Amino acid sequence: MTDSGRDRPPDRTDPPPVHSIWTAWSTLRLAMMAVLWCAANLVAQTLTYTYTGDMFAAVGAGGLLVIALAGLVVKGQGGTLARDFDLDRPLPGTALLAILASVAALLPTSYLAGLSSAIHPPTAEWLAFYNEHLPDTAPRVAVAVAAVVVCGPVAEELVFRGLVYRIGRRHWGVLPSALISALIFGLAHGEPWYFFGLVGLGLLYAHIYERTGSLTACILAHAAHNGMSLAIMLSQDSASGDGLADLPIDWFGLAGSLFALIAIIFLYSRRR
Repeated sequence: MTDSGRDRPPDRTDPPPVHSIWTAWSTLRLAMMAVLWCAANLVAQTLTYTYTGDMFAAVGAGGLLVIALAGLVVKGQGGTLARDFDLDRPLPGTALLAILASVAALLPTSYLAGLSSAIHPPTAEWLAFYNEHLPDTAPRVAVAVAAVVVCGPVAEELVFRGLVYRIGRRHWGVLPSALISALIFGLAHGEPWYFFGLVGLGLLYAHIYERTGSLTACILAHAAHNGMSLAIMLSQDSASGDGLADLPIDWFGLAGSLFALIAIIFLYSRRR
């Protein structure tokens, strides 16, 4: 696919607003803002965990800070998050396809994570830390859901698709920027045993954004994946990183998931 010369997906034919970070700021400044948001996220997580001892509360605090910073930045340029970051209200069919794409991608990306785990297994310390912090009461479960299903997906999509992907697309086109943003997305999580799975998800979210022009659709897909992953961990009462490399491959399930994913991608193309 060739690049149309715009930094946003080609479905959005309207020009960027006159007063916008995309017209007023240079690429370097936009990239530095993405780096600063990630740094602020890390600081917020560290401080919150220090005072609360709750891993999920820390994730939620970091996400909320990124969202707040994004809102302040665009407001300072006379814009809004909805306008400058394509946070629209997608059509029901578009929203449903985004969620279904995430469901279909769960098994393939889990096997990709298993490949990463075989190359770089998670440490015993990480597994013990993660399992120790799995929520075991209703209030803590609510905090975990708010953190990984709401705050996390919104903040990460603002950074990795809303900024990194669009910055790359402006200069290199669709495919290189999708790959670069997915690689950065995978590295930023700091969990090499999940790396290939995270890259696969990053590519999927970039594709959804490219096809729909809606960052909200990406957020819905991201939230669906995180929600399913959290539900699996809570049902098993443990993180799955220690067993990913040893999972037997369900070839029928994998083939069915890939077929469903290809069908959803085709439907996206048809809707466009």
